[in-house]
Amino acid sequence: MKILILEDEIYNFHLLRHMLEEIDPEYNVVGPITSIKYGIDYFHMHSDVDIIIADIQLNDGLSFDALKYAPQHVPVIFTTAYDQHALRAFEYNSLSYLLKPIDEDELRTAVKKAMRLIGKDGNTTDESSVSGSSACSIGETMRNVISSPTPYRQRFLVKTSQGERIVLTDSIRYIVSESKTTYIKLLDGGSYAIDLTLDMLSEQLDPHVFMRVNRKFIVPLASVCETRNLPNGRMQIILHGAPSPDIIISREKKQPVTKWVVGSF
Repeated sequence: MKILILEDEIYNFHLLRHMLEEIDPEYNVVGPITSIKYGIDYFHMHSDVDIIIADIQLNDGLSFDALKYAPQHVPVIFTTAYDQHALRAFEYNSLSYLLKPIDEDELRTAVKKAMRLIGKDGNTTDESSVSGSSACSIGETMRNVISSPTPYRQRFLVKTSQGERIVLTDSIRYIVSESKTTYIKLLDGGSYAIDLTLDMLSEQLDPHVFMRVNRKFIVPLASVCETRNLPNGRMQIILHGAPSPDIIISREKKQPVTKWVVGSF
């Protein structure tokens, strides 16, 4: 069985492939498809895919734009770190919607559900049972969306020397881009590289809690200790804890940053 993975974070792709190989070593796992353009090109050239596992956010946009060109009969298992696209996912033959970090048992259940749909589990699947299964998935997703307090990212899965770690956004001191790499800096002093740009993170994080204050830094409001005026109309942000990184705000950015800080009190 051929399983295609759309995922722009290479570590997450390897983790998914490992989980799938644990479920069944005979699975032919293909990928990663890391961009919409790459996905469209792949679907124009290949139609022999049994199941698609797709991260919703790719490095150049939403995977929905690539899946428009996928074979219509192929079931899709969506993975994402945040769930504001849950309802739209079911426009693309979606059977399951898994929130990161992916649980292997949930992935196993989703793959088995997809196999029943395409008739590769040794059982016959009639139209009524497929319809019921899809309705159940939609109902479960609706309940998750209704009960979810926010559509924004609440956690990251980062790689460590021992394996991986779940990082909650509440534990972030600041996020910085250095030498074309994005780092999450934590309140406990930890630092982790992630495969996301500041532009992407700006869309995924709650703007009431986090702000991209300049080209290099995203900071949470809770980390801001004080602001200091500098010559030429600029401003410096001082964070709680020591040492505080050198965060300089331009004259053009000073007003919206100040409004964000003051308006939250």
